[in-house]
Amino acid sequence: MDSISFIIFSVNTRYVTRWITGGLMLFIPVLNFFSLGYLARASSMFMIGGIGLPTWERKDEVWKEGAKLLYILILYEAVPSFLFSCAFLLASFGNFLTVFMAGILKILAAIAFLLCSFFIPFAVCSYAEDMEVRRAFEFERIARGVREVLARYIVGYLLSGVCIYAAYMVHRIPYLVGFIVSSIAVYYVLLVATHYYTQLYKGTSITAGRSEPAQGVADGSVLSLE
Repeated sequence: MDSISFIIFSVNTRYVTRWITGGLMLFIPVLNFFSLGYLARASSMFMIGGIGLPTWERKDEVWKEGAKLLYILILYEAVPSFLFSCAFLLASFGNFLTVFMAGILKILAAIAFLLCSFFIPFAVCSYAEDMEVRRAFEFERIARGVREVLARYIVGYLLSGVCIYAAYMVHRIPYLVGFIVSSIAVYYVLLVATHYYTQLYKGTSITAGRSEPAQGVADGSVLSLE
């Protein structure tokens, strides 16, 4: 199923409440572990060609998988975060030399952020194959997979970034409405991106070739939302 077909399919009334549920929790600390875990579950199901979207069964496992995914994301962005922190610390001293050095560090941090975040989509897919954190840090294997589909990977990366930014800006709508709509919209973009990158990942030579989903992942076409 291509991305356009998935978008049409995902707004079916049978599935729409599933990703809206994840979207409502996306910007809420701790609860957003559920949101991230659901994305990992979805990737795992897409990996084996499952039809539909995962259910919210075994919520404790979804939460744990989301916590692991957040851990992966934090480690991937550890270097740029450290550089940004050093830059702000130097800038706080206020003299010419430290401000100049802070500027250089900010540039380096921005470059590091782009480089590190670039590989996150396939790192998530690699983790979702069997929910093993270590697989997300098999850098050589992930980089090889990215090279095999580089052009489409870059297109997806740029489109995802633009759509996430546009969806996030909806939060400027006054009151709680903007926050809720933005949270759901950003999450839906992440879900579509998850589907897109999982399909790319499946087409590379680095997949583990599993024939069964990770524990707790079931065909969304036969299970109902709890």
